[in-house]
Amino acid sequence: MNKKLAVKRSVIAVALTLGGAQVALAQQQAAQPIQKVIVTGSNIKRAVDTETSSTVQVLGKAEIAALGASTVKDVLDTLTSSATNTLSDKTGGNSFAGGASGISLRNLGKNSTLTLLNGRRVANYGLADGGQQTFVNIDAMPSEVIERVEVLLDGASAVYGSDAVAGVINIITKRDFQGVLAKAGARQSLLNSKLDKNKTASLTAGMGDFEADGYNVFGHFEAFQRDPYTVRETINTVPAWWGKYVNPSYGVKSTYSYPGNYVDRYPSNYADPALAGKSFSTPVAGCTDVVDGTCRFDQWGSLGRSPEAKRYNFFGTGRMKLGGNRVGFSELTLGQTNTTYFNPPGILQYTGTASNWYNSKDGKLNSYTEPKLPVGHPNNPYSFPVALRYRYADDLTLAKNEAQSKQYRAMVGLEGSDYGWDWSSAIGIMGSKVDNEERGRRHAANYNAAILSGEYKFGGVNSPDLLMRMFPVYVFGGESKQTFIDAKASRELMQLEGGPLSLAIGGDFRRDEFSAYVSDNIASGQLVGLGSINVDGSRNISAAFAELNAPLTKKLEVNGAVRLDKVGDTDLSLVPKLGMRYEVNKRFMVRGTIANGFRAPNVAETGKVDLAAFRNNNVDPKRCATANQLYAALKTGNTLDQADALRARDLGCSVSLASLVKGNPNLEPEKSRSYNIGLVMEPLANMSVTFDYYHIERRNEIGTRSTVQILTDEDRRPGSVQRLPVTADDMRLAARAKELTGKDIVFPIGPISAVSNTYENMDRTRVSGLDMEVNHRWNMGSAGKLVSNLKANYQLDYRSWDTVTNTFTENLAGNYENYRYRVRASTAWSRGAWNVGGAVTYMPGTRLYDNKYDTNYTAQGCADQGIDAEYCQIKRDVVTDMNLSYTGFKNTTLYLNLYNVFDRAPVADVRTSYEPSRGRSVRAAVQYKF
Repeated sequence: MNKKLAVKRSVIAVALTLGGAQVALAQQQAAQPIQKVIVTGSNIKRAVDTETSSTVQVLGKAEIAALGASTVKDVLDTLTSSATNTLSDKTGGNSFAGGASGISLRNLGKNSTLTLLNGRRVANYGLADGGQQTFVNIDAMPSEVIERVEVLLDGASAVYGSDAVAGVINIITKRDFQGVLAKAGARQSLLNSKLDKNKTASLTAGMGDFEADGYNVFGHFEAFQRDPYTVRETINTVPAWWGKYVNPSYGVKSTYSYPGNYVDRYPSNYADPALAGKSFSTPVAGCTDVVDGTCRFDQWGSLGRSPEAKRYNFFGTGRMKLGGNRVGFSELTLGQTNTTYFNPPGILQYTGTASNWYNSKDGKLNSYTEPKLPVGHPNNPYSFPVALRYRYADDLTLAKNEAQSKQYRAMVGLEGSDYGWDWSSAIGIMGSKVDNEERGRRHAANYNAAILSGEYKFGGVNSPDLLMRMFPVYVFGGESKQTFIDAKASRELMQLEGGPLSLAIGGDFRRDEFSAYVSDNIASGQLVGLGSINVDGSRNISAAFAELNAPLTKKLEVNGAVRLDKVGDTDLSLVPKLGMRYEVNKRFMVRGTIANGFRAPNVAETGKVDLAAFRNNNVDPKRCATANQLYAALKTGNTLDQADALRARDLGCSVSLASLVKGNPNLEPEKSRSYNIGLVMEPLANMSVTFDYYHIERRNEIGTRSTVQILTDEDRRPGSVQRLPVTADDMRLAARAKELTGKDIVFPIGPISAVSNTYENMDRTRVSGLDMEVNHRWNMGSAGKLVSNLKANYQLDYRSWDTVTNTFTENLAGNYENYRYRVRASTAWSRGAWNVGGAVTYMPGTRLYDNKYDTNYTAQGCADQGIDAEYCQIKRDVVTDMNLSYTGFKNTTLYLNLYNVFDRAPVADVRTSYEPSRGRSVRAAVQYKF
């Protein structure tokens, strides 16, 4: 019996049985038959008891079950190497890719993390996030049928091609199944019955013993439903700092109400000299909710805090022996997601400031200003035009967004062994189609006509037809389609001192198509304030690759891979990778890789692209200081002034603007260079420790200059920022501030209307850090077994590109949403029918600012905004979860999860856009095998 470093087999065995350890060092019987499998990151079959030169983390089905994961996102969110601010369907309602969730490794973005299902690509979501980033929607993938998830924390473009820059996530399902298995579960908050409420159900059925009958076929269906809730339903769970620093009007009913308030100023030549030039606020007759002399509406009762989600996923597969060492196989994956975001009804708000947006059909900016009610209007009791603050509450469900997507992948293939070659080939199609149907925006012409003519009856009964003309349905849609064929083969060439010299070769061809579109009422600029997107294009992608693994001695193994890709009209990309592993002794191994990587520009970047986005919450460096002064002045006034104070601050410190972006057919691929150096140790029996250092530098990054940098560099780049003149609303607020303080507080320049951009190869990113994992297994005899695991990622360096200075930025690790490190520790005890476990996740504190240009959240910036020093940072966060399962009933497994055991409140973040609510929650599930 020879003891050697043999991590990979233990990884899979422990993950599938005990659900605690990911990596372990094991002792193997020499006489035991050697099983060979394809490991993520290689095309060569290897013995499962050998660790490769690349770092691969494995999450097994038992560990996933212990998590109580309802979705694939729940599983991947536990990775310490994943970013914490990646797109989520819960908060992405205003993005171009609403209704979807993505994953990002190393903080390098969703489009630099390759997601696979059983070793092959999955269709990208039908919409690109931000109009640019194509990615896989992990919400459309089944979770209950997962056998394990392998995470390659290394560049892998030499093996998989484009996108595998930061790493690869390979979701591996069951290969076969017999019988019928049903499972159902539900999650519920213990803090508030409306929070974290979801339900899951799944059914798996299969037949055929592959070895005995020569075939196996099974299907798996699962459903997920998340209940929505409004802000008002959970308002008592939100901490006080949110209302104090983020939204002082939080929970306060709006003065934009039904039937409304007349809010204006008497003309300076008004007949009554005592009233001339004076401001007034008068509720409309018939208002049933008057507070402090103003009519109110509870907008929080119709503002959705969490969207409703309904998802249905199907996975089916079959394998059949065809004779002669040949096996036919097929897979079918279907997914449908429906996500509904709820918003309060729209408002009539006269400010004198025009709304500006891009008319893509005519190639110009459109402009619209809310009207006052003219003299003689049936709802105007005054002798002069009057501003009405009004809420269109005729239909409380009018303003909502329904994101509906369908995803599929179907393939058939053949694999076998001939003439010493193990080979596999498949052909298939995949795609994703999305239609985001929304309502609530004004049709400029119809809306204006209905108001000025008196056809719309304020506070009265209005027909559905009129409301549809004023607030029509509009659509953001897109479709991603791909057909593919691939083939690969591997064999042993000769025997070396340490084992066989192995070769893998192969190639693939893909036809990739992508389109994004909007309804005609958006494209022609009929709807106020809406951005637009139009993308249409296709490309052919072909590749050839080879891989060689050479165990030169019993201690030293060297492997190399090279891949040649041709993507559309871009130049050929030749991508190499070299790796090695050296066993110093029985308890110590050194490994390392060096690799090139690339991401080919996608159709959303190179095709016929017209993108007009709307950017919110931007700081205008030429107006923010004045806006803060106006805020302070108006806060000293009456109720109406205090309501205006927040808007005054937003006019300079949280502005919205149009961002116009064009595609660029001359883009080059993004390129990267990475290297990893790691140690694998077994300091004690049944204990393993791994340390891996990684360094990735990506260049030629495709992007546009950030809004912050464009605004900072406005004077040096004439034409990049378009501004309006100082508005009537600016002057009105300044006049009122002078009435209150006697000071002239005047904006020095008008508001921003738009910024212009195009996609360029312009940026770089450099990131380095450490991945660590410690595992321990303890067989306690009659007392059971204990498996413990600790995973951590420490980010040493993270630098993006500063397009103003044309150099790397300062080290951003530890800045806002860029955590310096992340730790997750878990333990699982099993004895007989019982399994009990727990996990602790630790997130350190960060600074509140993004980078050196983000002066609004430095210590001085916080002080200027009246934010106490205690809240001018993100403090550390520690969350503890527990799980339990019981198999003592025949064919039945019971699961129970308790999340946030110690009921820790959410960490204060005065920059977050969403109200934080967190408390204990519980999930219960039952599984039965017929």
